[in-house]
Amino acid sequence: MSIIILGLFRARTKLGFTPLYIVQGGFQYLEATLSLKVPIATGVLLSPGSTVLFTGSLVTVLLVYVKEDAIEARKLVYGLVLANASIAMLSLIIGMQIALPGSVHHGLTQNDFFEASRFALFGTTLLFLDVLGIILCYEFVSRFASSLFWRFFLSLLVMVAFDNFFFTLFISYDKPNLPSLMLVGFLGKAAMALFYTATITSYLRFVEPQTAVVGTGDVADVFQALTYRQKYEQVRERMVRDALTGLFNRGYFDETLPKTLAHAQRYGEPLSLLLIDTDNFKSINDHFSHMEGDRVLRMIADTLTEHARSADVPCRYGGDEFVILLRADTHEALAFAERFRTAIQERCLNAATPFPWGHVTTTIGIASYPSDAEVGSAEDLVRLADQRLYAGKHAGRDRVVTLAERAHLIGGFR
Repeated sequence: MSIIILGLFRARTKLGFTPLYIVQGGFQYLEATLSLKVPIATGVLLSPGSTVLFTGSLVTVLLVYVKEDAIEARKLVYGLVLANASIAMLSLIIGMQIALPGSVHHGLTQNDFFEASRFALFGTTLLFLDVLGIILCYEFVSRFASSLFWRFFLSLLVMVAFDNFFFTLFISYDKPNLPSLMLVGFLGKAAMALFYTATITSYLRFVEPQTAVVGTGDVADVFQALTYRQKYEQVRERMVRDALTGLFNRGYFDETLPKTLAHAQRYGEPLSLLLIDTDNFKSINDHFSHMEGDRVLRMIADTLTEHARSADVPCRYGGDEFVILLRADTHEALAFAERFRTAIQERCLNAATPFPWGHVTTTIGIASYPSDAEVGSAEDLVRLADQRLYAGKHAGRDRVVTLAERAHLIGGFR
């Protein structure tokens, strides 16, 4: 089965995918109708249809998805599911035909076909979940496993465990040895998952690089190969990230702020915007070089990342300014800002190698919804935070300014 699948997959540049899909449909029919069981140990029987053919179908879907794209894999998924559904429908019709007078059925009964139809219908539903699940598992595992071998194997292992549990339960729920049947079935499918993974990854490493992928030219290192969706996400991640600090960039902030504020207004949740300016940054660049200035920016970004929660959005706003969106009210935002300022100073004081520029301070302006009655739009939130930031800078820098602090500062200026 491996030779047939991989041979047709390799020939796709000349023959297209149709032969592979047709053959896979034949395997699907064989899987649904093959009643053979093979003894592999005393009292242990395995079904080649359930272990070899079913696991091979999952591998084929995953191979097409990884090396081509989701659209191509979707065609195969639809084909497999429709093949199973067609078997169920035709079995039901033939069962009804047998009941008619004059039908010759050579010992087959109506119940035989009705039973086949019942199994095929259940198998169709389970297969649909299996082939979608294998793609979702692969995407999830890819976040943690860089090796193609482990991506394939862990994805297959999860889905064969899922399928084996429900399929065995469906066909053998009334048997006293149900737990042992589940265990034997799982071990058989797990062994086939390991075999197919080793075969597929060996093929991709030693055979596939010599073949051009349909429509894209030569294949690069396949062990770094990503799906189109993963590639898109990587490109988008680079587009929304600041290259120097790794924080989100201004474009991402401008896109996210209106949505986040609209969500807060709709559900009555608090939202605070902190605009952060690095004090006397120009003098660091002028006296200690731009490389040291970059060190300062990275240090501030790292500190901001360490203190931010998963729901917060830290961004580099531009130059030496940073901004962070907090799902917090004014008091919580003020506490966050003070912790952040203290952490910056501690980093400078406790550095293993003293920084040539000594220590760095920051001035922070805070605007909050719904505390600030003026906030009706994203522009209002930025404008208020900016006004408070500059009030703090004019008052001597190294401070956090909210609505109350700005009113106090203005009163002092007067």
